[in-house]
Amino acid sequence: MKETITTAVLLVLATGPALADITTQESMALDAAGIVKLHGTTTEMTADDRQRRDSEFHCEGFMSLLCGNAKSGEIIRLDKDLTWQLRPDKKTYLETAFPTPEERAMAQQKMQETLDKMKQCQQQQAPRGAPSKGDTSNCDLSPPKVDMRTTDEHATIAGHDARKSSVKMSQTCTDKKTGDICEMVYGFDIWMTQDPLEGTADKRAFQKAYLTKMGLDANSPQIKGIAQQFMAAYSGTLKDMQAKAASLKGYPLRTTFRLIMGGDNCSKSKQSDSDNGAGAGGGGLSGLAANAGGKLLGGLFAKKNAAGANDPSQGAIAANAPPPLPDSYVQVIAFTIETSAVSTAAVSADQFELPAGWTREYPKAAKNSEYSCPNNKDK
Repeated sequence: MKETITTAVLLVLATGPALADITTQESMALDAAGIVKLHGTTTEMTADDRQRRDSEFHCEGFMSLLCGNAKSGEIIRLDKDLTWQLRPDKKTYLETAFPTPEERAMAQQKMQETLDKMKQCQQQQAPRGAPSKGDTSNCDLSPPKVDMRTTDEHATIAGHDARKSSVKMSQTCTDKKTGDICEMVYGFDIWMTQDPLEGTADKRAFQKAYLTKMGLDANSPQIKGIAQQFMAAYSGTLKDMQAKAASLKGYPLRTTFRLIMGGDNCSKSKQSDSDNGAGAGGGGLSGLAANAGGKLLGGLFAKKNAAGANDPSQGAIAANAPPPLPDSYVQVIAFTIETSAVSTAAVSADQFELPAGWTREYPKAAKNSEYSCPNNKDK
């Protein structure tokens, strides 16, 4: 009897504490210049070493012809070292095994080789003065400024009191040819609750275990090295943002990202924009607009006030819309994700199994392509 009890205790200690079940429901809404409107919901269930995510998205306007109502699902099984991608519309699934240690090492090596090649391309192109696609070579960029503040605004989200904090990074681009000065503002509004949320620690533990199995452990020296190399140009700004964000405490229940562009001195070249097809009254984003898609951004000024952002049908975005912008500014994109419900009720085990009668699909063979330097002959 004593030996049986001892064995049972050892088994419990060996397996470790089981994670609590947790189900979260999230809503999202995206408005890209009032042209692309997308909203959807995601339900995520986590139980010990298993997780399932079911999503449904809807497009509005002419985009509904392209994406309409899209449904997808995913089941992650740490106990089986695999992932099932679910395709409800076809009642099929795609099975993907977790990478082996050898495969993870090869993937990291491939990533490092690609980053090294990109760095060599930049060094080779620099002496010729040939700008790369999407660069800001026509701009004199100001040093980015980061501002963070915690407001006195409160809202009840998913039954919890949440307080709003704002993080804003701004930078100006002075066009070398026209003298236009356009400001780019990247803003985050984060609503955080100080209430204890059961199960969130267990959810984080699952995510950490999953990333480790995928070879994406953030503490890996190689992963850290690659990340530092890739983000080297932004290291100063990132350190500033990290220092400010460290003061934020709590659990985020709603986060909104916005990109706003414009400025009082960003409209000196209206005639130039008109000649380029932006249209009368299109505003003068000039060289900056050309880099980011001049016709689209120029047209935004004609549509000013970003009607999509104030459209009551836009759910989360409308509920968290900013005050009306000055005439010289436009909201290019707004994206909101909000936790609408959190539950720690037990999740049925069959939720983490494949639906009966579904057919397995097999992926097409991936092409083994090598990164090559962009061709700048036509520039």
